[in-house]
This record gives sequence, structure tokens and C-alpha cells, in this order.
Amino acid sequence: MKITHVHSKLVLIVFTCLSLIPFQGFSGNIIDTTDYSYWRQLAKTSEMFRAMKANAITVANQGDGETRDVLGANALAYILDSANKSKYIHAIKSKFETRIRTMKIGNGAASSSVPSHELFYAVLALDVIRYDLNSVVLKEYESWLEAKTMALVIGKWDPHGWAMRMLYYKYMGDEVKFQEAKKEFDIGIAEHYMPNDGVSPAGNGYCVQRWNSIERAVKNTTPDIMEYMGYHEYYTNPGIVGLKEFMYGYAVAPFGRILLYGDSRDTEAQKPWDIEDGAIILSPHIVSAARYSPEAYKYAMWVLREGAGVSEGVLKGHLSNYLIMAGTAKNNNPLEFNTGDAVMAPSRLFENYAALITNEESTEALYMSMLNLKGNTEYHTNYETNALAMAGYGEILLRNAGYDGPNNDVTIDGVTATFNFIHSNSESANTLMIGGKRHASKVGDGIIEGFVGQDMEYFRGSSSDAIAGTHFRDVVFVQPSNGVNGYYIVMDHVTTDTTKDNVNVVWHPNAATLNTLKDDTKYFSEIKIEKGKKGPRLYTENEATLTTFLGTPPASVKIKKTVNQARSGYGYAADYLYANYNTVNKQANILTVLFPGDNTHKPGDLKRIAVGEYTGSEIFQENIVDVALISGGTTLGTNKTESFQGENIVYRKLAGKLVSYFVKGSLFKSGVGNQIGFKSDDSVALYMNTVSSNGISGKIVSSGTHVTFYGSGISFVKLDDKEITVDHVEPNSVRVKIPEGTFKFEILKRL
Repeated sequence: MKITHVHSKLVLIVFTCLSLIPFQGFSGNIIDTTDYSYWRQLAKTSEMFRAMKANAITVANQGDGETRDVLGANALAYILDSANKSKYIHAIKSKFETRIRTMKIGNGAASSSVPSHELFYAVLALDVIRYDLNSVVLKEYESWLEAKTMALVIGKWDPHGWAMRMLYYKYMGDEVKFQEAKKEFDIGIAEHYMPNDGVSPAGNGYCVQRWNSIERAVKNTTPDIMEYMGYHEYYTNPGIVGLKEFMYGYAVAPFGRILLYGDSRDTEAQKPWDIEDGAIILSPHIVSAARYSPEAYKYAMWVLREGAGVSEGVLKGHLSNYLIMAGTAKNNNPLEFNTGDAVMAPSRLFENYAALITNEESTEALYMSMLNLKGNTEYHTNYETNALAMAGYGEILLRNAGYDGPNNDVTIDGVTATFNFIHSNSESANTLMIGGKRHASKVGDGIIEGFVGQDMEYFRGSSSDAIAGTHFRDVVFVQPSNGVNGYYIVMDHVTTDTTKDNVNVVWHPNAATLNTLKDDTKYFSEIKIEKGKKGPRLYTENEATLTTFLGTPPASVKIKKTVNQARSGYGYAADYLYANYNTVNKQANILTVLFPGDNTHKPGDLKRIAVGEYTGSEIFQENIVDVALISGGTTLGTNKTESFQGENIVYRKLAGKLVSYFVKGSLFKSGVGNQIGFKSDDSVALYMNTVSSNGISGKIVSSGTHVTFYGSGISFVKLDDKEITVDHVEPNSVRVKIPEGTFKFEILKRL
């Protein structure tokens, strides 16, 4: 990001000129003419702004075209090329008379929400030329603008209707009605993000398209117009800031395509950019994200460069685009963008969403996310509490239902997915049900704990309202490390309300065919287009795959069929896995390994393992052996030289030597004699890397409990780099009180 500063004497010139010109008649109610000299100077000193000016003049000289282009380009050209303003005024007038006057507003999305962007460009253009029109013509144009604006639907798709009313009232100088409309606009726009973290309840695809599409400019660009006019509550709104970071960093895979949640049509139709002719950026949001946060900007640059394939784009010469990037003369903080600033988003835990991502920047990075909304749902939210989506090696690997439009059933190759199944049945998602019953609610309890930033990352999602019982879904990401490939472990802990109910776990690989490698145990999906078929949409020649391994033995498994990705011509009939598990004392603990691969990354060898009440898998890769186990957490378990007690146990050995471990529980010890591990009075979530010259380190989530750590010669403990009080120390153990919270820790030796 580059901020271009203009010499201070420019401001003096602006105000000197204004002192010679009567204010009345030269300043619109939205666009302030005191910014014109500043904007013109930018077009002389900045390559980016100069390119926008040139584009505006070029588009204006092309004559009639799209309403947005005619009005947006001519309004900007009027300001920056004032010597030729008469022809720009003529073009704006012509578009008012041929389109704004005649346009029909209906009560559907296509007839209200979509054309509203034309009115957005119209009100800005009219505000610029209003004093160049005679009063009769101006009044007539305003009457057309008012009639179309007031016909826009409110009550659904709220932001577009209220945004246009708000801008129209501001244009007319009606402050009372403006404030009334602003209140409704703010309420409507707040439905599109979670107020605490920005995650969109409408689904990733719907979110990135609506907030980046030129056809939704009245909704997605009005916050910028409000900031320009001095309402400084949008660029600092935590929900909107989080939304921008979510859209560009986490709603999409590392190669820039959406993870399918909610009403996401498909990965081709819905993208976090709006670009024409390869490098002309129509909508400004992907390049103006720095107005919200440095992180949003860096993630947006990654998506622009790696997803859209644009390294040196030109932002379309529209007035609203220029206004956002330039800002006001008073603030003097114009934005420029540079894809060299690109950063791939790292793993992150939101309150309503979690994402675990390979810790090296690459479009082929592995990515798994979970959606678990705590509230603030809307029409486009599906029944997907604790649902997962996955990408890796440049392809979508695991997907949820998607969307083909309101009330649309989809049939391909004799297979039908009804709108009811797509939109309202949790079986269409990668989630868990009880007794075969669809979720009763769209909300859960959120992402309640976890940690990121090391070789094993973890989070837990909680659900109690959506199902007839409780569900904790834990995910551990074993990062690519120690020279071997990464993968994910999903641990489901379920308590049902009734003894007769079984538990159903559903998996939807992004592939047409689900191959059975071993009945009720191991399944294999090739992310490819089957002969004679159209989908799924592929992005690489990597020959990506997904192995689904049922570490906990199911009572039965069904392979069912549905339809995926219909909207953009990549639709296909698809197999999906429906695994049933019995309960014991109304409880089930279920471990599944999801192992991605491609033509250069081989999945590990997977073997089912059962140790007492623990079930799970051994995962073999070269001289690395991982053990992943699950239980109710109430009994002691042993496996060779390891003993443990917990809900989740994952440990890694390299040539027989312990490298690291993760436990959600109260005990893990490895080895004989001088053991490595811990024992806690209460359950903790803990990751530990045992390979260190001076000690051992990791992350811990504690409710506030005493923990005894074991290791040769250890004597003190640091939490977040600060040494804490030791309760008791012995030659090979140390006992401390870990307060409530999530901490980085080190177990050290005195040198």
C-alpha cells in the first residue's frame, strides 16, 4: 500500500480559489467541489490516478453503454477534464433521458437489487452537474430519480433500498429523512456480518460477490461514500473491518476461490473481485481494503495476484472509484495498491468461523474451515452448524451444498437436489446429525477454544441448539512438517438426548465418484471431471485427491447421491458419504482422518487402531508415525510406551522418538524411566514440541488448573515469555498453576 501525500501549498491554492467563487451553486450535497483541485493534482502526480483519468475519458468518448460506465466515467471526466465538461454533461443527460426515465423497478432481486446500482451512479452524477442544468430539467431528473429510488424494495435485500433513499435524501438536503434512512441502512447492512468478528452469515460466495460486485455498488460502496461525507463509523466498525479480512483471507482458499457455505452458487460464479478484459478492475473494494485494515489489504492483494491473476491492474475510471482511492483534500491520504504487498492469510480463529492453513505461502496450501454461527442469521444462511469445508493443492476438496437460486431444484444425470435439500437440510453439508434429523437451528455456540501457530493447530466448535443433544467438533491440523505431508483429524464428541438415536456424520468430497478402498473404513476421491461430464470446476493439473478414513468403526455406511455446482455450467451428480454410529450411554466419540494428496504429495498409510476405550488411526509417512485417538476422556489408556487420558490424543514419533503431541485431556506420558509429558488436575488442551536443545514448548488452553510437566532436568516454566511461580519441583518434573486462558509456554532447564 502506498499513501501519496500532496504538497501542503495545494490546500492553500484550493481555498484561495474558493474565496473567489461563491460557495452556493458550486458544491453538491454529496460530492464536495473543494476536493476537485486535489483530485486533479493527483491525476498529474500519480500513475494510478492518471490511468483512472485516462480510462474515464476513454469510456466517456465511447458514447452510450452500460449505465454505470456512462454515468461513472462522465461524472469523473467532468471533474478532471473540465475544459470538455459540456460533452460530459450531455452524456449524463442523455443517459438520464434514455435509461433512468424508462427503467422499470420490480419487487424481485433481479428487478430491484440489481438495477439499484444504476441509480447509485445516477445520484452521484446528478450531484456533480446539478448546477449546470436549468431548474426545469433538474427538477424533472430529480423526479425520475426519486420515483425509481422509492420503488426499490425494502423489507428484504434491505441495504440497497435504504442506501439509495439515504443518498437521495442527502442529495436533496433533507437531513431528517436522511438520518431516518441511515438508521435503517445501518441495521440492514449489519445483517451481513457478525458484529464481533465480521464473518458473513450469508455464506462465503454470497458475501464475496455482493461485497465486490459492481452490480451491488449501492450496497457495498455506500459505506465509502458515507466516510467521504464525514460519517466516520464504517472504516472503524469492527464488524465491517472483520468482514473485509474474512472475505479476502478466509472466505476463500489460498488460490482465491470460495469455500462453499450458505448460499454460495459455485466457485466460478462468485469471486472476490469484479474484473473485465483481464486487468480492468471494475469494483474498487479489492484494491481499497486498506481503508479498513492493513491485513484486509494484504490479503486482498494476495487474492488479486494469485486468484484473479492480476499483477498490475487498472481501476476503472468511475467517480466513486476515484473518490474512494483519493479521499478528501482535508484528509490528504490517497491510496495506491501494489500486489507486491500480497500476504496469504495465516490460520485464524474467529468466534463464528475457524480456518487452519498451511504455514507457508502458496496457492497450493492446505486449508480447512468450520462455520459455527452464534447468531445473526438471515435468509441465505444454511443449516450448517459445525460444517467443514476444505481445499488443498489448488483445488476445492470438500464442499457444502451451494445454491442455484431461490426455490431452484437442480437435476443432472437423473439425480435431483431439491431447493429444500440444498437450502434447508443439514445433510447437504459436511456436518453431523442425530437420528437422521436435519438441524433444527442455523446457530451454534461458536468456536469456543483453540490455538494456531505451531506444527499442530486445533479448534473446537460447539453445538447445542441445532441437534437433539450436544456436539463438540474438534479439528487438529497436522501441518506439513518433519519432511512429510499435512492432513486433518476430525474428532466428534456427541451426547444425544435419547438412548435410541444414532449419530450420522456426512462427508461431501468435491468429486463425482466416491471410491471404496475398504468397506466401512477407507474411501478415496479423485478431484477430476469424469468422462462425458462437466464438473467439478478444476483449477490445476495437480490431480488432487482426498482420502477419508473412518478411524472409529461405524455401525453402517451409505453412499448417497446429490447434485453440485450447477450455476456456471460445471454441474455434476456426486456421491457423498453418510456414516452411522451407535451410541453407548447416549454418547459417541468419532474420529475421522481427512488426508489430501496430489501427483506430488502422497497420502499417508492409514491403519485403524483400538486401545481399550480409545479408537482412531495410525498414520505412516516414511519414518514418521502418528497416532490419533479419541475417547470420552474418562479412562486411562496405554499404547506401547505411551499412557494417556483425554478426549483427543495425537502424538508423532520420528524413527521411534517422540517429536510432539496434542492432548485434549489431563494426562500424557511417553517413554520409560525419565518420561516426557504432563498431568493436570483438570482437562486442558495442550500441544507440545519435545525437540529442543534447552527445553520443550507449545500452546495450552486452561480453565485455571495445576499442571505437572515431566522432562529430563526441567526446572521452570514460562507463559507468554514470562517466568511463573513454581509450586513444586523435582529432578524431572515441575508443578505450576496455569491461569485461565490460552498461552504460549516453555518448559526449561536452568543453564
